[in-house]
Amino acid sequence: MKKELLVWALAAVPLVGVAELALHVKQTTADVASDSDWRSARASVSADARTGDLVLFAPFWADPIGREFFGDELAGLAREARPDETRFARAFEVAVHGAHRAELDGWNKLSEKRVGKLAISLYANPAPVQVLTDVLALVTPARMSVSQVQNNAEVPCVWQRGPGQPGGLGVPQGPAVPGERFVCSSGTYVGVAVLHGLDHHPHSCVFASPPGNGGSLRIKVSGVAFGQSLHGHSGVQWLYERTPSLERIEVAFSAFGRPLGQNVHRVGSGWTGFEFPTPELAGKTGELTADVTGSGPRAYCFEFDTRSPAP
Repeated sequence: MKKELLVWALAAVPLVGVAELALHVKQTTADVASDSDWRSARASVSADARTGDLVLFAPFWADPIGREFFGDELAGLAREARPDETRFARAFEVAVHGAHRAELDGWNKLSEKRVGKLAISLYANPAPVQVLTDVLALVTPARMSVSQVQNNAEVPCVWQRGPGQPGGLGVPQGPAVPGERFVCSSGTYVGVAVLHGLDHHPHSCVFASPPGNGGSLRIKVSGVAFGQSLHGHSGVQWLYERTPSLERIEVAFSAFGRPLGQNVHRVGSGWTGFEFPTPELAGKTGELTADVTGSGPRAYCFEFDTRSPAP
């Protein structure tokens, strides 16, 4: 009896292999969206999209494929390296195998249609906002000044233009260095680049690592239109962020001679958001100051905008 069971067990092994091969063929042929499907999906979204709509690809691993077919017009840096989804009033989700992006949980689903093996869903933000001033658009010497503060002495940082440096594909992967940036005497710099976050998502932000040794960076932005709140995020390059520590980096915001709020980023917490209410400043335009302090250079990056609920 045992011998017969052994024979049957051995005979089943090839059948299992055949079954696995059949499933593999199905997954890599019949279940895979074709290039034609992706091109048709792009044409569909392009025809319906409004300026400022977000485009997401689900699941997240499909993002490189989506970027290849949708291009910069629909999947460019502003959408792909967004701080978060709150600034978008609508979002298109292009999904494979019925996947869904958790970022759109709680959004109102307006429509859904299929294009070959892809599903295209349109969502509406249940709490749309109006972004009044986005700091990422103002990192120029015309609208921003940067200085290093040490022992109550303030030394201006110099604006430079040159080639940028990518963070690299190998490990350890360093931060991207912007080509246009303010360079300070300590060697730290302030400029817009893309942070490789702890969640391995890209985020456009202002690299502004504090100089350490009790010093700080003072960033002043002119012509800021204030709304109901100051909204933003902060993070550290993933290589450092992946090891939690007691290290903290702080950015304190002030305007019109009064503090607006202070965000504390603890290394290891990942890309995290903050928001400070500013209803008393709504409708005003003026200078905003951000003082960045910390124990030392840490590839710190942050972004912020002023906003109000959409009318």
